[in-house]
Amino acid sequence: MDLVPLLPLLEPFVVLVVLAMARAGGLLMALPHTSNKAVPRTVKVVTVVGLSIALAGISGPPALARLDVWTLAFAIVGELVVGLALGFVVQISLSAVRIAGEVIGVEIGLSFSAVADPMNPGASTSTASLLGHLGVQLVFALGLDRMLLRGLGYSVRAVPLGHGQLHGGSVELMSTQFGTALQVAIHLAMPVMAAVLAVKLALAVLARFVPKLQVFALAFGVALIVGLQALRAAMPSLAQAIAAHLGQVLELFDAMIMSLRI
Repeated sequence: MDLVPLLPLLEPFVVLVVLAMARAGGLLMALPHTSNKAVPRTVKVVTVVGLSIALAGISGPPALARLDVWTLAFAIVGELVVGLALGFVVQISLSAVRIAGEVIGVEIGLSFSAVADPMNPGASTSTASLLGHLGVQLVFALGLDRMLLRGLGYSVRAVPLGHGQLHGGSVELMSTQFGTALQVAIHLAMPVMAAVLAVKLALAVLARFVPKLQVFALAFGVALIVGLQALRAAMPSLAQAIAAHLGQVLELFDAMIMSLRI
């Protein structure tokens, strides 16, 4: 069978698949639960290829002036940046939860026992790992993973493949979200921070009246016990607060797509 007559028909589809692969690959690279080394490479490749073919099936013709090597290369880079930007919207929101865990761990004295974290490079406290895994589990429990895939499909219609590029509004949105993530992290860690601060103030007053008391040796153990008990008591409301925070990811995801259309 001669396939030469089919090449003019196959070429646009192949270009669409390559561009869709760049956007979907950028999104998966930025997500914390798919970019870590624990996920097999075969699973990543199959996922990206499957998403790319699906996106190419619902996308229109590639928004390219001409089909040459340089134009296609620049378009691939642009789509990769767009995918990374969409993934960072989710990454920043989940980072707020991990930052809260790091703050709690430092306050109660767990920074001395930092361990290797398979989800993120380097070491982190046990509370950061705990809240980080809780955030990822809530993403799946709330169905946000399916909503994000649906949003990715919507993005190829709102921003045609080959036309993806960052604008000033996109950068401003990410910068604003960084500041919001820090505020959310402090808000989540505030109950445990307040409990530990009260204990440290009480020990400081006690050391004032009993100078011979080994307050530094005593403060570590007391702060650890009180901090863990405060974290245990605050965990149900903390999980609700994290779920409410993650519920805003879809709005930010849509806002990022809208900013790419400008």
